[in-house]
Amino acid sequence: MRGIAVVVTLAVILAVSAGAATAQDYITETVPLTAPYLHHLENAYDLGIIHGFTDGTFRPDQPLRRAEMWVAFNRLADVCRIRGLELPGDYDPWIATYSRGVLDHWGIRAYERLTRTFMVDRRPAQMIMDFDAPVKRIEFAQLAMAMMQAYGVIPADLQPAELATDEDIMVRQPDGKVHFHSTMPRWEMAVAMSRLIDRLAPFE
Repeated sequence: MRGIAVVVTLAVILAVSAGAATAQDYITETVPLTAPYLHHLENAYDLGIIHGFTDGTFRPDQPLRRAEMWVAFNRLADVCRIRGLELPGDYDPWIATYSRGVLDHWGIRAYERLTRTFMVDRRPAQMIMDFDAPVKRIEFAQLAMAMMQAYGVIPADLQPAELATDEDIMVRQPDGKVHFHSTMPRWEMAVAMSRLIDRLAPFE
């Protein structure tokens, strides 16, 4: 009888451990447990703002792609809505006029929502945008600034550099600078998104 109890106890422990390892590995497969950004990564992941890849990895050092950024900002807006914040114009109908040629791209709906809510520029630009292009930090900072302005968190006249300096959203590099015109890796997006939600709609 005691032997059966021991076996059952071990089975439960192994099942719980395996479940925890699986949940953790989905985020940390290529992320060291000692990574300084792990807390932010887990926070953004737990809120559903960022996802890993279908193979169970996060690929933290891979360049952030434009469509990934737009989708993450859509999810951030959803978290804000759950916490009682609404974006002006979020329900207004809008069809993007300069995304032709990418209407079947998986990131188009996220892009159109950001266009409708004035998160991205509505002026006629190139007819076909590269949704899969790597994101430079300046592009992310501009979108983060636009979202904070839309929610009334910062004045409308702040610039991306000021956002990084005064609001502490962007990640400073080892030399203390942001390097806006360099490509942004995915782990930096996780940190910035975690900081943004804490700034916009902190959990109470």
